[in-house]
Amino acid sequence: MITYDHVIKGMLVIDSEGRQIGKVSHVEPANAKIADFEEAASVSTQDPINLILTAIFGATPRVPKEMSSRLFRAGFVKIAGHGVWSGSRFAPLSAIDRVDDNHIYLSRNVHQLDAV
Repeated sequence: MITYDHVIKGMLVIDSEGRQIGKVSHVEPANAKIADFEEAASVSTQDPINLILTAIFGATPRVPKEMSSRLFRAGFVKIAGHGVWSGSRFAPLSAIDRVDDNHIYLSRNVHQLDAV
């Protein structure tokens, strides 16, 4: 089983079809107790609660609200896409098939990640 300590920021991410889809920009370990914070992680940075949590715990990755519960509980990798318009994608740790020195290979293609 792949855990967050196998993944390092900056690794290249390859989807199940062999396409390079970006680089790891953040790794979040699984945390069953994250329920108290998952709402704050999906709101605006101007939200007073989020500002307090950020001051106490540090910056939290912004996760789409509809994905936050599943991703925070399972652990995830945030993938920064290539190019100006590519944006970020999120892959649960369970979607990682294998890891080598410089790459993460996913068991899903890029379109399946968007449906997480």
